[in-house]
Amino acid sequence: MDLSKRFVLLLLLLMIAAISQKARCAEARPLSLLPQERYTKMIATLGIVCKCCDGVGDECTTTWDASCSKLQCLPWKLV
Repeated sequence: MDLSKRFVLLLLLLMIAAISQKARCAEARPLSLLPQERYTKMIATLGIVCKCCDGVGDECTTTWDASCSKLQCLPWKLV
């Protein structure tokens, strides 16, 4: 092998090593959770209607202030 081929081979090996090191070092951050009501408004634009059914006697409402333990989301055609 002449000198230029060895140089190209060494350069390629260095590039592969550098690229593989970047792929191993992934940074992560926690995802911010959206409040449920704002989240359901975003889903409503996709044709899904959500309602909270943890009221008195499992009464369902489409708006709520606190977290909902019995959230029901259905396509608008089935509501």
